[in-house]
Amino acid sequence: MTYLIKLKWLKFVLSALVVCVLFTAYHIITVEGESSNPRFVLMRLEDIGPGGQYGSMEQLGKLRAVLEYLREQHVNYHLAVIPRWVDVSADGARYDVSLDQTGNTYVEAYQKVLKQAVGAGATLGMHGYTHQVGNVRRDDGHQESGIGNEFNVPGSDETLTASFAEPRLKAGLAIFKNAGLKPQFWEAPHYRSTPEQDQLFRNYFGLHYQADVQTDRNTPVAQYVNERNRGYGAPTLGAAYIPTPFDYIPYNKDEKLIIDRVGKSNNISSFFYHPFLDFKYLVPVTNDEGEPVVRDGLPEFRYPAQDKSLLQKLVLGLKAKGYKFYSIQDYVPFTPSQSIQINPGSLQDKLLLGDVTGDGQSDIVNWDSKNGNITVIPGSFKGMRNDAQAASSVWANVPYRNGAAAALEDKAAAEGKRNGLWIMDPTGLLQRYDSENGQFKLQKEWKIAPRSYANLYVIPMGGGDKVIAGLSSDRLNLFGYYVNKDGGIKPLKPYKFKNELKNEMQLRTQEDGTKSLFYARSGAVNGLELSLDQAAMSWKLKKVELNIPNEDGEIRFGDFNGDGKEDILRWNSELKRFTVYLLKGTDEYQLLSVFGPWGSPGSKLITVDLDGNGKTDLALVKLQDGFVDTALSFESK
Repeated sequence: MTYLIKLKWLKFVLSALVVCVLFTAYHIITVEGESSNPRFVLMRLEDIGPGGQYGSMEQLGKLRAVLEYLREQHVNYHLAVIPRWVDVSADGARYDVSLDQTGNTYVEAYQKVLKQAVGAGATLGMHGYTHQVGNVRRDDGHQESGIGNEFNVPGSDETLTASFAEPRLKAGLAIFKNAGLKPQFWEAPHYRSTPEQDQLFRNYFGLHYQADVQTDRNTPVAQYVNERNRGYGAPTLGAAYIPTPFDYIPYNKDEKLIIDRVGKSNNISSFFYHPFLDFKYLVPVTNDEGEPVVRDGLPEFRYPAQDKSLLQKLVLGLKAKGYKFYSIQDYVPFTPSQSIQINPGSLQDKLLLGDVTGDGQSDIVNWDSKNGNITVIPGSFKGMRNDAQAASSVWANVPYRNGAAAALEDKAAAEGKRNGLWIMDPTGLLQRYDSENGQFKLQKEWKIAPRSYANLYVIPMGGGDKVIAGLSSDRLNLFGYYVNKDGGIKPLKPYKFKNELKNEMQLRTQEDGTKSLFYARSGAVNGLELSLDQAAMSWKLKKVELNIPNEDGEIRFGDFNGDGKEDILRWNSELKRFTVYLLKGTDEYQLLSVFGPWGSPGSKLITVDLDGNGKTDLALVKLQDGFVDTALSFESK
């Protein structure tokens, strides 16, 4: 009898174990498996510039028709733009047109076509300066833009150095700026460059739409350089390279060259295409009298009703196989950007990020634990990554005591458009400072129970009310104070955790739009959510399951693609990898992509919208290195 009981018990345990394993496998597959892994392609439109196959108003009108077709098909695409087009004809005549020339109706029309494309979601990049070499006609044709090499040109030693490349890079960037355009990526003409030149290019661009040719020009996937860029402007950290393993469609091939290859290797489905190949399929748009229609100074063209062109068959064929056109800023969801040099003498958890100047960009607020100075470095994230940041200035002096904590109030909940500063002093003082005219001005203070704190959180409650929450220095108790819009204050009953919190708590948006505090252990797919029970003036605990895979790393929340929904980031600090899961529906997350390796070991991660584009970015703080390293999100909605 005892034997039979043991046997039944063993069968029960084994059955339960099998069920658990199957459930776990199902959970992982539904998020990471074939059915939910993104099936995507990357397409770059190559050699776009003010000349060559696009050198007339008619050809420019055809280019516009191609770009508008892609927009209508909801295709994310990239424009590799040559800002200055140069050629020398057989009779010695010189063609030289830049995208910033004034008084040129063709250039003005070109600028408008590019701006409309970017405004509709295209990603624009810099494809060299002139994409050619020399000032005389050559037998190999390399004097012509789009055909010629520009850097590392065989037989031209002057093209091998960074001192040759940098003036050309700066001149091209100046053209884009004058034209009202900003390139988001770099691509060296014909992928030719020297190691010294690539180091230069990384200083200016964190995103490169080509393989890192110095490491592996045949790489099947993205490559990351995770080292400090120095020598050309302000120091920055790292860069990402996105290859084109599928190359391009030559004039004598068709769309099957790409369509038949997707999904059959570990290569990312990335390729480039020359849009002029579609020009022969386009027909002029005419009015009722049969006269050509002109729009914005350009003749209008359209595709025939039948899907006959190479690009049409390519787009429709890839869609039929279930592939979506990604932006490279979806495949690499964050672009390594500016690095801000900071005072390494203060405490790492006393550095805050938020918009205190009111310009829409996040600023760096640093509370020096030695002298009490609270300094601000105005953030500037809209220029080139190696542009110098502004100098820091002292906005206030508040003596620091061990156990003090500070937090910035989100500007959406603050009175006005600037983040306010809150400080809890361990002697029993809660203070609120407003940011105005380059200062933090004390507006109000309250006497509270004296305690030491590890972290401080400002939780908006609506209507101007808020909860100021403090995690005790032993990380075992959560205290709070309800502060109404008129300045009244009430303490909350503290919540005691069973164990010391190892990771950071963070604000999370609940389904009804209110904010709560969330805590999860590393590697967990669930966590604790603490929100206000206003009737009881206490913390209300709720266990939350997150529909994401079991994997190592900490959880962060943010709207990474700017669609108004709160997404999830999994940060593996050891591997320096960041995995983005976009919220698609109620408790339904979809893997977007993985970023990294990028960052320094021992860094603290802050997720915040740095550049004011409505998308949550990354900031890694490591005071020992004296830098705040940033990576910006430009993901598609």
